[in-house]
Amino acid sequence: MAQLLVPPGPDSFRPFSREYLKVIEERITEESAKKPKKEKKKRNDENEIKPSRDLEAGKSLPLLYGDPPKGMVSTPLEDLDPYYMNHKTFIVLNRGNCLFRFNADPALYLLSPFNLIRRISIWILVHSLFNIVIMCTILANCVYMTQSDLPDWIKNVEYIFTAIYTLESLIKILARGFCIGKFTFLRDPWNWLDFSVIVLAYITEFVDLGNFSALRLKTIVGALFQSVKKLANVMILTVFCLSVFALVGLQLFMGNLKHKCVRDYNVTDDNGTNMTETEYGKVSVAVYLLDKREYFTLSKG
Repeated sequence: MAQLLVPPGPDSFRPFSREYLKVIEERITEESAKKPKKEKKKRNDENEIKPSRDLEAGKSLPLLYGDPPKGMVSTPLEDLDPYYMNHKTFIVLNRGNCLFRFNADPALYLLSPFNLIRRISIWILVHSLFNIVIMCTILANCVYMTQSDLPDWIKNVEYIFTAIYTLESLIKILARGFCIGKFTFLRDPWNWLDFSVIVLAYITEFVDLGNFSALRLKTIVGALFQSVKKLANVMILTVFCLSVFALVGLQLFMGNLKHKCVRDYNVTDDNGTNMTETEYGKVSVAVYLLDKREYFTLSKG
């Protein structure tokens, strides 16, 4: 089935409302009532609309949609992807037109998409400064880890890092929900490390685990993950460039390492003396041919 996008223009962006949420719930109820039998399910799945790659979470909004109105930035909007018409989801666009997708079910069974606390959490989460602050915290933590023989009072800085990482996860949980439903906090594998490290950080306050430091693990692995995500496109471009140079080199120098020539084994001087035997002694031709000092390449031209 052909996949159609919502027509671009001012009507593409509509605030996510309680009325629209009820419409989605009615669609889900109707779809469940008309659910095909098991033997027909596979055939129907082949004809179903699939999620649009251009409207995936984390990507920039396609240019054909234009810029959203100022009043609709960092606020819940109806999903633009036709695939999610029968799913309880909504999207949020930040000032950089980066698309975020959220679950419309109440976060922690308490905070609906219209709850003020959740809306504030979403606004903070999608703001560009949020990721910048977290990255600066990780860099500061790296610098802190390199220091030795610190005064006792400076070692309390580790509690500050723990508080910042805890606040980061709390904002994500309040904005997305914890684990039930799509697009929640623990449905993202990148958040598994954050949650595990924060739990371990509090456990180490009561249980002695030796030299193990949860924040050190968080800083090292977290920085590595962030770097991999940011450098993914750069790595792809690098591999592509290396492949192009490899093909060019193959065309220019193909065969030069195989077509070798050596001096004639039976070459003689003016007196008729075998020059090769004089230099090598009486050796077989095979031994002579294996001496790489006698190799040279014919120039093409």
